[in-house]
Amino acid sequence: MGAGSADADSTGPDGPGSATARPAAALPTLDIGPYRTGGPGRTAFLAALRAACHGPGFFYLTGHGIPPAATAAVLAVSREFFHLPEAVKLEIENIHSPHFRGYTRLGHEITRDSPDIREQIDIGDERPARRLGPHDPPYLRLDGPNQWPAALPRMRGIVGAYLAELGRLARTLVHAFAESLGLAAGHLDPTFAVDPRSHLKLIRYLPAPPGFAAGYDQGVGAHKDGGFVTFVLQDDSGGLQVARSPRAGTDVPADGWIDVTPVPGTFVVNIGEMFELATQRYYRATVHRVVSPPAGTERVSAAFFFGPHLSATLAPLPLPDELRRQLPAAEPPDPRNPIFAEHGVNTLKSWLRSHPEVARRYYSDVEAPAGRGAY
Repeated sequence: MGAGSADADSTGPDGPGSATARPAAALPTLDIGPYRTGGPGRTAFLAALRAACHGPGFFYLTGHGIPPAATAAVLAVSREFFHLPEAVKLEIENIHSPHFRGYTRLGHEITRDSPDIREQIDIGDERPARRLGPHDPPYLRLDGPNQWPAALPRMRGIVGAYLAELGRLARTLVHAFAESLGLAAGHLDPTFAVDPRSHLKLIRYLPAPPGFAAGYDQGVGAHKDGGFVTFVLQDDSGGLQVARSPRAGTDVPADGWIDVTPVPGTFVVNIGEMFELATQRYYRATVHRVVSPPAGTERVSAAFFFGPHLSATLAPLPLPDELRRQLPAAEPPDPRNPIFAEHGVNTLKSWLRSHPEVARRYYSDVEAPAGRGAY
């Protein structure tokens, strides 16, 4: 990714909670430490959070309290999994799971109608599959057990501990999001307090293998995340890029891309479509992509997605008048990417279009909601 270094200890006029743009990265760095502990800088953190989410929609997060050993362990076990023989990984291929859990082989996830040059394992909250009736919404099929590699038994414990750590951090940030919008810290608790959803993608990006066009470098194509908030743990390889304009469509942005330079000890945090909808687009989900690494290298990352329970509908938040005056003008919906207020509908939309083989096997009966666009 882009060259340059960044100062991990941003300090502003209100102490360490203040956030300033890293000189070389063009994305802000926010220290959530004062908010977590109630120390000096809490007010400045909330102001910086509002500016980051209303602006680029992406930021680096420091002061999060996640032990370095936990982040190192999840990247290490990811690499160990991806270096297993292909036949071993295919034992838990996601085609065996109606819940979209398990291993996706290289080139089998689709973004904007093109294959992504990445392999991954998808892991969600460990739940039993539901017994559903004919009138239950199809998104409830997403609940179910994970698939774990028998050849790597320690992965389950490492990932479970990591999910617990990120879940606690995400719930803290949800409170901060509410306060950043002038609401009570617990305003979103009725939506998130019961059965919030956690999902983790452990991902390896590789150069395009034989059979792809020369120069094909779609690690993951340009897209917006469909949920509420995402935390990305990067290795030191680079490749993540964010559209310079948060209002860019999901095609190549006219203003180009920002390289999200890896910074040790940070998470890259971004807003998803559901939170954009709830804030009436005051906070924006921003288009991003990953460019394939150079020949002979790989990139490993862990993307954690956090949202409310599947049946939750995120109603528009009661923004203060000051923020309502800053809302963007109405825009026509993207016919290729409708956004639904019901979390389960929006989540299933994303899964069905990105994993067509699983969709054909387990969701051939699912139709688009009438008048609400297509999955």
